[in-house]
Amino acid sequence: MPSHLRSHFAFNALAAALGLSLAACAGAPPPAPNAPVSPGDGRPATPPPAPLPEEEAFAVHGTLKDEWLPILKPAPFDPKAALVPPAPAGVPAAPRACEAFVRRAAVAPAQPCGDAQGAIEALDAALAEDDAAKRDARLAGAEACAGLEAGLARALRAELAPITCGDAIAAPLLEAPPAALRGDLYQVLLGLTLSARLARTATEPPTLRPPYDVQRVLAFTKGPLFAWVTEQARAIEDLGRRGVELPFYAKGIVAVESGRADMRLVEAVRSAPLPDAMRKDAELANVYYGELDQLLDPWKARGRDAALVGLRELSSVGVLRDARVDGAREMLSRLYGGRRVDALDALELPPLAAGSPPSSAVERLAARLPTYYAGRLIAPEAAARPELLRVLLGRGVPLQHRAALRAAQLSPESRLLYARARLELGRLYWRAVDFDQATALLAAWPEDTPRPAEATALLAVALGLRNGPEDAALMMRRAPLAGLGLGDLAALDWVARAKPASAYAGIAAYDAALIKQIAAPQGAEASYWSDVAARFREAQALLTGPLSKSAEERARAADEIARAAR
Repeated sequence: MPSHLRSHFAFNALAAALGLSLAACAGAPPPAPNAPVSPGDGRPATPPPAPLPEEEAFAVHGTLKDEWLPILKPAPFDPKAALVPPAPAGVPAAPRACEAFVRRAAVAPAQPCGDAQGAIEALDAALAEDDAAKRDARLAGAEACAGLEAGLARALRAELAPITCGDAIAAPLLEAPPAALRGDLYQVLLGLTLSARLARTATEPPTLRPPYDVQRVLAFTKGPLFAWVTEQARAIEDLGRRGVELPFYAKGIVAVESGRADMRLVEAVRSAPLPDAMRKDAELANVYYGELDQLLDPWKARGRDAALVGLRELSSVGVLRDARVDGAREMLSRLYGGRRVDALDALELPPLAAGSPPSSAVERLAARLPTYYAGRLIAPEAAARPELLRVLLGRGVPLQHRAALRAAQLSPESRLLYARARLELGRLYWRAVDFDQATALLAAWPEDTPRPAEATALLAVALGLRNGPEDAALMMRRAPLAGLGLGDLAALDWVARAKPASAYAGIAAYDAALIKQIAAPQGAEASYWSDVAARFREAQALLTGPLSKSAEERARAADEIARAAR
């Protein structure tokens, strides 16, 4: 058989072996060209207009959204009816390293922990350990604390261990739950179990050693690879379906891992070997991968949607710093570069002044506990204290604390810190309600206290980000993207150009340019991009160091787009 016919045969056979119906190379349509961009009018962009008067620039238009906060009532739960589903077929066993967590001897707390304060002290001592094994041993000892709700220390152990060990740690307690175990904590322990199993799926694809001739590759694809893909896809679907039935944090952690598992499966299929003849034929290989990507789109969409569901739940929890969130956002940004969920990360906020180190067990726990557990352990009304709010900014502001802050009388310092937290939540998850809440906090500044320049700069950023998509899911799913809706830059322009100059003038000019860049409508004309470039050059002149360099590079990039659009 001639080499080109063997290549065509291999192409079709590989697709069929994976259950994919692909057209032959000769009949495959060429990739669709990019949508044409409307040309600009060719005129140079006009300089940015002079800033509006302060009162007009900072006017709040429209209704400010309020956050809907779910009522966290303990779910009805009968420990005798606790269910620990078996791992689906194809889920690898927990790594051998997990055995240490299962067998580890507990280290009893040094002080009595029969009441809530004693339990807090025991957790503080445990989490102060830098060594993971010593920390886990102390947490194991805290499981016996009567002042700590049943199952919480076990959940923390599963949370802080390697994610693939979660079920090895949590499942034994679920199989013999204590009588006092609450339903919502049972759900979290079950979520940790499911997410651990998901983290182990689609990680060990079968391999084929060279040579990659047609017959060997086809036998591998039809046999081991097809069987593995089928088994892993079913396992991911089964685990993800169970996670959807869980609420709040438990649902979030399972959904994120389900999305990441689907993406690993997609990447494993794309990484499968091709016959040498096909691999050496660049045109044929490109057509194959193009068709394959289209047929993998349902898996990609399922993974994307699961990750977005998880991010929505974790945003409701109030998480700001978490490896799961980082992993989900990185995955979404890599696969959907045209709608980067991390686009707002480049925003520059006024630096947060250093505070005093945590001085109490509660503050130290707030700095170390994952956000969900801080919500269970730290009194919500304590969040109004600026010392605690500053610490919570490092990990997240739990839902319970946001509910308490809604009705609290906030000092100017607490108001400023909480507004910053809402801005951070907004840019992490693209939540419109957070930008509105930051606006509400900063616009209604106490009349007897001058609003500091930092608060004014943060208010300008919040106003510039208002009226965008409700969250990351809407931002990524809506097509075509005519425009994000955000981009009222009047307040940022005022901060950038006010006299006497604000200490945050350069930051404001940079953020105004960045928001305009991010909010560019589809098919924006050359004049739009010329204005973006001019704004970045304005920022460059006001800045120094890496941020000035970034402004210069972004200005050049905007100029290139403007030239291409003419």
